[in-house]
Amino acid sequence: MTGHLVVSYHTCPMEEPGTGLAGGMNVFLRGLLRGFSRRGVPADVLTRAAGNDAEISSPFPGVRILHVPCGWKIPPTRWSAFGSLDGFVDGSLRLMREHRIAPRVVSAHYWMSGVAVRRITDAPMVLVYHTVEARKPGAGPGEPDPFSEVRRREEERLASEAARVICFSEHDLAETGKVIPDAKAKGTVIPPGVDDRFRRLPPRQVARAYVGLPADADVLLVAARGDGGKNTAEAVDAFRRIRERWERPLILVVAGQGGPEDDGGGVAFLPSVPHDAMPMLYAAADAVICPSRYESFGLVTLEALASGVPVAVPQGTYWGGKVGSEGGGIAYDPGDPGGLSGAMLSLLSDPAMRARLSREGVRVASPFTWETCTESWEKLLSSFSTSRSPR
Repeated sequence: MTGHLVVSYHTCPMEEPGTGLAGGMNVFLRGLLRGFSRRGVPADVLTRAAGNDAEISSPFPGVRILHVPCGWKIPPTRWSAFGSLDGFVDGSLRLMREHRIAPRVVSAHYWMSGVAVRRITDAPMVLVYHTVEARKPGAGPGEPDPFSEVRRREEERLASEAARVICFSEHDLAETGKVIPDAKAKGTVIPPGVDDRFRRLPPRQVARAYVGLPADADVLLVAARGDGGKNTAEAVDAFRRIRERWERPLILVVAGQGGPEDDGGGVAFLPSVPHDAMPMLYAAADAVICPSRYESFGLVTLEALASGVPVAVPQGTYWGGKVGSEGGGIAYDPGDPGGLSGAMLSLLSDPAMRARLSREGVRVASPFTWETCTESWEKLLSSFSTSRSPR
């Protein structure tokens, strides 16, 4: 097959995506690949295998997933994942030759995938960082982290060698361009979509029963993997402050990190949740708290808005600016110690405001469709016309 080659080394894009291990990149790739299939855009995907055998699957017509064994350790460390790239490259080259894959363009998802692409083929590369090391919280001056330095150098080099750099919003492109100028020069903005099932939630009483939450409680939701940059601890602290003075039963559901089912303080921890089950969580919640100060986009926020569930987001982020100007939630000042807890109180105490924000959120999310996303990707990919053999 010739056409579009997708390289996603760091995750297995056809594993069931959730809010924990799989994360937003799997959700994005699944939506994109399904959209390619519907539009008749052929794609081969190279991803790491979970075991020691090469496997090929076809989750959608015209899309093949080539699972490449590479000695990946479970659970991986950052260094072991980087060290397994040699095996991934060698295995990818063998499979590409065996199946006569000569791509005219390759998209690399995450920086390690880009490193692999440079060694697999000389076809033009479309790069999607998904996150940028230099933009992460705590990325300023301090004790040098050897792995962080390696990643920064590679991300800068990838931008200089890529034909295009895809960002999910103008805000993401502008902020990335401040730390990687080549990314700004080559940047193209293509927002992701949101699955239609998030626009058709089940009734709240059904969702509460499914999740195991009391029907008479007020419920806040945080959906994020166990990563300090997601600021989940800040949300838990803010919740505990307001719970002390809240008269009704109040629960904070933290999905995607695991932990005690109930910590005794009204916080319920859930492990990684299959993406197909996420509409139930949104339907069960009165509001969704998205406290991360750095996301390349923030799919949880988009899904919540599409679901008609009000959100609390920090100012200075993409969604902070959009929600602040177009509605759908509350954009709070992350520098104010009472900013997040104040946003929680406002959302909980005013049902009429929640109803208004719900309508606004549905409107804000309406332009974000996989049809629009994949149409933009198809136009970009069609500008690359010459097939290239593997190295």
